[in-house]
Amino acid sequence: MMSPTRQTIAAVEAKNRKLCQANAEVMALLDDVTRELRTVLLDECVMEEIPLEAEAAMNSAAVAIGAALCKLKSAMAKDSHAAVPPPGGPTRQQGQFLAFIRDYMMRNVAGVAPSHADCQRFFDLTPPSVNSMLIRLEQRGFIRRIPGKARAIELIINPDWIPPLDRPFR
Repeated sequence: MMSPTRQTIAAVEAKNRKLCQANAEVMALLDDVTRELRTVLLDECVMEEIPLEAEAAMNSAAVAIGAALCKLKSAMAKDSHAAVPPPGGPTRQQGQFLAFIRDYMMRNVAGVAPSHADCQRFFDLTPPSVNSMLIRLEQRGFIRRIPGKARAIELIINPDWIPPLDRPFR
């Protein structure tokens, strides 16, 4: 039989697991909705038929959803001990690359990943260094790239393993 203290700790841990699961589900839904909305916004045929006021509202909604998702992910990373990557997680430098990619995609209405040049400027690295890091991230299973397609990076790492960026970008 568990002591009352252990029962309380177990109850809090169970509640935290449920909350983390609910947050993960909400983030997945927001990711899906944002992706769908951005797809519509990039479809020229559809956008030709939409009034400018509706297009502006859709763009505002995409930005607001992206900002809410970014804040939710950031809050979960700060409040959760799961934000510390397990063994085999990204190194500090890899985490910063992943955070830059995530934040860049969140701030971009089209949801596209940063270019090699964007990474070079932000991290003050050479083109071979950026390419090497992206190759390592892909080999470790943190990102997926589509060969022959520009800016085709998809984050496939657990979002809780991505740290916040050390410094903001514009």
